[in-house]
Amino acid sequence: MTALAAKMRAAPRWKWLLGGAVVAIPLLLGIGLTRDPSFIPSMVVGHQIPAFELAKLSGEGKVASSELVGKPFVVNFWASWCVSCREEHPVLIALGNEAARSGSFSMVGINYRDGRSAALSYLEKHGSFPYPSGVDGRGRTGIDFGVYGMPETYFVDAGGIVRARHVGPLTGEAIAKNLALIGAQP
Repeated sequence: MTALAAKMRAAPRWKWLLGGAVVAIPLLLGIGLTRDPSFIPSMVVGHQIPAFELAKLSGEGKVASSELVGKPFVVNFWASWCVSCREEHPVLIALGNEAARSGSFSMVGINYRDGRSAALSYLEKHGSFPYPSGVDGRGRTGIDFGVYGMPETYFVDAGGIVRARHVGPLTGEAIAKNLALIGAQP
């Protein structure tokens, strides 16, 4: 009787595990399908912008985070070797012109792990940005921001808190959504 009772007790355990899996797997898949697959968490969003001071690509002066704080601003990481940056380039020029026109936010570019002559040739071919770019030749500033792909854009409020990161070429929708987060008017 005790051996038979032991077999009867063992059988329900695997049935409970199978039943739990039948319920858990569709539930987890359902939760996963409701999330944005393009969302990538960032270590700097919600925190003070990493401090940086970089030589300008133009060779005259510096681009420093301390000079940007006090007004909402946008930081874009770009490179001449980045194929997606070519797609984004006209959008950045238009956004930079809008920043200059409205005055409600400012912009800065960070040329990431690129050669100076390659970056300047790229701008000559595709058009110069209407805002300065700093040179991050060794990628130290990019590491501080957590950059892992190009292009990446950070939206920073007037207090210097990073409110959003956009990975990939900027779109009109992403610009409108993220400028609102930093209190800037497009």
